Amino acid sequence: MVNEVINLPDYSVNYQPAPIEINNYEGLQAAIVQYMKRYSDLVITDANAAETKKLRAKLNRLKRALDERRKEIKKDYNGPLKEFEAKVKALEANIDDVIQPIDTGLSELEAQRKQQKENEVRNLIAAMAPAYDVEIDEIELDPKWLNKTLKGRPLTDEVASVMKSVKDAKDKLATETAMVTKYAQAVDVDPMPWIDQLKQGQDVQYLLTGIDNQVAQAKKREEQRRLRAEAAAEHQQETSTGKIVDTDTGEVISVVRTLKITATKDQMWDLASYMRKHGIKFEAVNS
Repeated sequence: MVNEVINLPDYSVNYQPAPIEINNYEGLQAAIVQYMKRYSDLVITDANAAETKKLRAKLNRLKRALDERRKEIKKDYNGPLKEFEAKVKALEANIDDVIQPIDTGLSELEAQRKQQKENEVRNLIAAMAPAYDVEIDEIELDPKWLNKTLKGRPLTDEVASVMKSVKDAKDKLATETAMVTKYAQAVDVDPMPWIDQLKQGQDVQYLLTGIDNQVAQAKKREEQRRLRAEAAAEHQQETSTGKIVDTDTGEVISVVRTLKITATKDQMWDLASYMRKHGIKFEAVNS
């Protein structure tokens, strides 16, 4: 049977570290210490140079012999360890061959369960959305709603809480949009740039203050244009030919012309507005 449980046999690993001893270690160490004491402050001269070289050669031979023996023992010591590691790795590889298809099967089963749960949650959202006056695509699916343990009333409460938050945010945005629109139109300001900022999360009071500042700046610029126009008018004089000249420089500033314009009523109002805005004087002439 596929689901039949195969009992694994008990096993153990026998390991007894083998002692590695240096015979007469204490005596060897004591002799080396004596050499250290004797030769640590030695002053080498012609008289003792030959004897000193012989001692150095003797000590080097001892050092090489110790290191070579260390390497031999290490190689023998590591042999059983390497053989043991190879056996363990082979067993681990075989175990992985069994675990891998199990992991794959369990992952596929979990993916199917999550997809089924997601379908159930989306159906729940579709059923609840009209009651909270929200659109289905306005509700972002929370990954935790797909947990196996979250279901029934707790899941419904979670979805309801999100829908209420979305509805409250929509109502707040609608109220503040109307407020900004009305306020901007009252002072002859285009409300759309301010509404865009509102949708991006900007505070409504900050935006109303911004509108006030825009109006104040516009008035300031208009006042500056008016003052410049008045100052310029003091240096202008209209001649008998209808030309306006600068009394200081004699430069022709403007020319009076009579035009006959054919336009709709709205176009005529727009034209009059434009001329007033740019300081162009005009008057109605009866035909």
